[in-house]
Amino acid sequence: MIQRLALPAAMTALAAAGSLLAGCATAQPAADPHTAAIDALVANAQSSAPYPGLAVSVRRGDTLIYEAAYGEADLEQHAAATPDTVFQIGSITKSFTALLVAQLAAVGRIDIEAPISTYLPDYSGPARDVPVRYLMNHTAGLVNYTSLPDFPQGSQRTVTRDVMRDYFEDADLMFEPGTAFSYSNSGTYTLGLIIEAVTGETYDVALAERVLEPLGLDRTYYAGYEPVIEGRAEGYVAGENGFRNAPQLDPLVPFSAGALLSTVQDIQDYIDQVHRRNVFGDAVRDMLYEQVELGDDTLAYALGALVIRDWEGHRKIAHAGDIDGFAAYMSYYPDDDLSIVVMGSTRDVAPTPVGLEQKIARIVFDQPRPAPSMAPLADSEIAAIAGNYDASYMRIGIDRIGILPREGGLAFRIGGVDAQGPAIPLLHLDGRTFLAAHDDEMVFSFAPDAGTPEDLTVDWLGGGIPFVRAAGE
Repeated sequence: MIQRLALPAAMTALAAAGSLLAGCATAQPAADPHTAAIDALVANAQSSAPYPGLAVSVRRGDTLIYEAAYGEADLEQHAAATPDTVFQIGSITKSFTALLVAQLAAVGRIDIEAPISTYLPDYSGPARDVPVRYLMNHTAGLVNYTSLPDFPQGSQRTVTRDVMRDYFEDADLMFEPGTAFSYSNSGTYTLGLIIEAVTGETYDVALAERVLEPLGLDRTYYAGYEPVIEGRAEGYVAGENGFRNAPQLDPLVPFSAGALLSTVQDIQDYIDQVHRRNVFGDAVRDMLYEQVELGDDTLAYALGALVIRDWEGHRKIAHAGDIDGFAAYMSYYPDDDLSIVVMGSTRDVAPTPVGLEQKIARIVFDQPRPAPSMAPLADSEIAAIAGNYDASYMRIGIDRIGILPREGGLAFRIGGVDAQGPAIPLLHLDGRTFLAAHDDEMVFSFAPDAGTPEDLTVDWLGGGIPFVRAAGE
């Protein structure tokens, strides 16, 4: 599922949970001049973030240049993590679901321009006439069921598809479909229901027959907590007294939006076959990569549940995953033929898998982050930038960010200047660009370059998220 965006919790976890002293299990990658630097980075991230277990794989073309795991897959049994450890991958599942939809569309089983009700005649909500394609790139306007105040977070109770539909189906749409982006597990859940209706099979069976088995992904599973899966990692929550076991969910809670488990090796094979070698053909891959215009720009989130963007001058195709006790990230740089997969057995720590992946990419591309400026900001600049900034046409779980003065510089607070929670310092990089002190891959850019800024772009979770200055400020 999507990251729950709990930055204050990240800070708490960093301060509260002590370092883990654990060994490294490493595959045998080819010699590469970057391997030692990547290994030092991963080892430091596992111990300082901290992650109970962390696995990373880096591949260029057909060559594996780094693959290793640090820490423990099971803290109670002291089972070491390995590159073959099975982690929950959360919202990376969405790319598998989109691939299924694209395959069915390519053979005429699904028309993505057709309304939801074409395939779910009993769909009673206001989105019944919304085209299927809007579910694929989160522009349908559906509320996100995991963000609803009455959604039972962390519940282990058994649910049904109808119980889950009741959380979102009849809710008012957040906006006119096609006019904005709001990340919604509800949309991808609905895609799973459509897949079942079209194929006459349960989602897991359809996935196995059309994706997992053809690709030979025998360490990727649709499963809840009941099945015994060899090498499965336990998920953990960092707290004041160390780690606790994370909640375990019935698989019909995340379903087609986040129920898969996998290994770094299997996800590398998935990237290789679907993206690098295009085994399903152009019709499928072209649909996965299709982007639309939204606002004044191209929406980075493509139909294939993939964020496609330029990152530091490199074309990048990626998606993050985050679910109770786990966080993951996969990326592919097609022009550089580089793929990186990161999986960890906790979340709300920094560097996140997204941040760690970007640090690894910087090593491989020999593009280190410039050092922040230590010079204090002028009082006039602090006053000009400070204030509240509201989500624009693209929402990913945060409606407002507050920017406030702090000791000759600036800090940010999720929810606004007057919200609860800590103010996290911003480090001045240059001009009106700043880095978050807890994660230097979280970048704040204000525009214009002079006067009162009206726009804020936060490069976070693998994409640029636009905000605008709150009305009246």
